[in-house]
Amino acid sequence: MPRLDFRNSDPLPLAKELVEKFHVGGFIVFGGELKQVREAIKLLQSISITPLFFACDAERGVGQIVSGATRFPFTMSLGAIGDEELVYRQAEYISHEMKQCGLNLVLAPVVDVNTNPENPIINIRSYGDDPQLVSRLGSAFVRGCQDGGTLACAKHFPGHGSVAIDSHITLPHSVQSREDFFNRDLIPFKDTIKAEVASIMAAHLAVSGIDSAGVPATISSRIVEELLIRDLGFKGLILTDSFFMGAIAELGDEKDVAPLSILSGCDIVLDPKDPVGVIKRLNAMVGKGRLSQLLIDRSVKKLVEAKEKWLYGSSCEKSFDEDYGKNLVEEIAQRSVCLLKGGKLSSNKATVYVLDVTGDETDISSSFFEALTNAEISCGKYSIVPSNSKQFASRSESSKGAVICVVYTSVAAWKGHTNLPGIFKEFLTKVVESNCEKIFISFGSPYAVRGFEKFDTILCAFDSLEVCQKSVADVLLGRLEAQGRLPVTL
Repeated sequence: MPRLDFRNSDPLPLAKELVEKFHVGGFIVFGGELKQVREAIKLLQSISITPLFFACDAERGVGQIVSGATRFPFTMSLGAIGDEELVYRQAEYISHEMKQCGLNLVLAPVVDVNTNPENPIINIRSYGDDPQLVSRLGSAFVRGCQDGGTLACAKHFPGHGSVAIDSHITLPHSVQSREDFFNRDLIPFKDTIKAEVASIMAAHLAVSGIDSAGVPATISSRIVEELLIRDLGFKGLILTDSFFMGAIAELGDEKDVAPLSILSGCDIVLDPKDPVGVIKRLNAMVGKGRLSQLLIDRSVKKLVEAKEKWLYGSSCEKSFDEDYGKNLVEEIAQRSVCLLKGGKLSSNKATVYVLDVTGDETDISSSFFEALTNAEISCGKYSIVPSNSKQFASRSESSKGAVICVVYTSVAAWKGHTNLPGIFKEFLTKVVESNCEKIFISFGSPYAVRGFEKFDTILCAFDSLEVCQKSVADVLLGRLEAQGRLPVTL
């Protein structure tokens, strides 16, 4: 399943060749807008001998990838709410929007148990650090998605939550024991298997406690064939993670590495850089007897059965009113705000300091600041950067009214960290010493608040979406009750 990427140029000429000449099994979609994606998928399906899978990393909704669709807050927001019925409704609606543009395989839910605060790539993409919570909500997502008529994919097997390295950059090595994995990380996967999840994604993650060879799960027969298929009894489709990622690319030529994933028990090679080269190598290996025809036949049987079940004909389509998605986003944003300490803003004057780690080129804090000024809070706003942090730290010590420090972090591939830089930590430490009302607000990773417990009020949301910022402002102004419970231990 190579990529269909609308972000840079027209991907259709190559995609048509891959379908007509090389008979790929489907595509993973990046970018584009609803109508454009829908028309491209319709064309490619019309020229394919068998129906194609069209996958999308819609963990936060189709709008995460395709413009014009709904984008939900990061997954940890749902973990803070803990409501299976809400997760089911969200997944059902994601499934609905997937089908609207021809997509049929949701590369979600993320059922990694995020136990490492330094994790730069799972973090707020996880429901939390409690395996039972992740199991409940992950299974609810699977049911909602598949009841809605699209395949779900639990990821990243056998569990990516304990490491501190982004596998987009290099290969992470988990030091957990086999027992640790069985007692924690594997629990959500076992439960999603019970929920009949259609597919599971293998991680580019070395787990020496399960396979002492130190190779990624993606190419490990001990992790895929023995653990996932034999021990856990999974009979659905097994995908690799993307072959564009550094963790797999550093192992060598993908034409040499991709066959190892098939030999390990995977059914689908996802997102190869050179799909034609990989296909030719696989064909040659089968022809020479280096890749078992029985192994190929087993995967083909699973793929054909999955396509017959999910892609032929049309399932019963549930109707949603025009504002359903928007209302659902708002409900998640409002119910997920966590008040860790303190309460309502007592001052009617405030100085807002913005500490942005996301690299956003827009005024990321405009929604929050606007909500305060609309409530007639007299406030000024300053962005903290390395060159001015000391200047503003000294000013905060003598501030009249409240000092509100608003911290923005996020999770993104190839970024490598979600932590606050040292200069930001120094600034916040200075603010703690000031003699005024001190408020810390985190939009993104909740781990950012560690070490700053002496702030008078601490609030967490898990996304910087406008609706999340307005919801936090409403809690701070006493207009909304904070209902969320932090789903990780600080």
